[in-house]
Amino acid sequence: MAMASLFAALDGVNFQGLRLALRDRERARVYLSRSVRLFDELSGRGLTGRDPLRFVYQQGWASRSPETRVVFPATLETGGGTQLNEQVYLATMAQVLRPRKVFEIGTYRGHTTSLFILNTPAETEVWTLDLPPQVALGDAELASYLDSDVTLVRQRALAHYVRELGLTERCQQVFGDSLQFDPAPHRGTVELGFIDGAHARRYVESDTRKMAVMMAERGLVFWHDYGGKGDFKPLTDYLDSLAREIEIFRVPETSLAWAAASEVRKLA
Repeated sequence: MAMASLFAALDGVNFQGLRLALRDRERARVYLSRSVRLFDELSGRGLTGRDPLRFVYQQGWASRSPETRVVFPATLETGGGTQLNEQVYLATMAQVLRPRKVFEIGTYRGHTTSLFILNTPAETEVWTLDLPPQVALGDAELASYLDSDVTLVRQRALAHYVRELGLTERCQQVFGDSLQFDPAPHRGTVELGFIDGAHARRYVESDTRKMAVMMAERGLVFWHDYGGKGDFKPLTDYLDSLAREIEIFRVPETSLAWAAASEVRKLA
């Protein structure tokens, strides 16, 4: 009976996926990508799932308190970036970890930037790196980016939510291609890192190595879009390969991966 119910459910999933594909190919792609990512997680493929919040408490970096609250603006959206559950995780980590400095690679519209600002102490430095607002991507630059990243760059309203929420004074915006970015001025000072820039493997690998230079001994690094297939598979393969060098985990039921700063520093 249980097996029959399982096959019936699988048939339903396949049928619904086909229906969605006939109506909207892009939404069908998202649906299938999330389904495959969840399948890999449930079947034990890829990075091991581990809760970073529990890790922070185990390290003694924070104490559990029923009074801890996460600030989440009602105007914030999820389109084109992190999903709601991922935003809640990142905001919670900022609130609990209380980092001295946050460094984000990939500003986009400023969703996560705003959450980092709202959930850290006033003295916390929040830095975010992205291409300039009016960047013109020529043929040479286009060859370095995934098509989906080019689309996002062209349709973004850079740091829109930071401005809308009146948080620009807390935001240190850096402009430039992350491949050309020099991490040396931030060496050993970042306690919360977030990598969500260009998704081609050469960018993710470079961003990771540069984040390794910037991280302090205490802290965490997060990567977005782990577990993706298609164009994002090289990103996933790279993070899987890191598990042979450092301890790196996935946040259960999300596309976030994470590692302790002390582990990431080994890559510098």
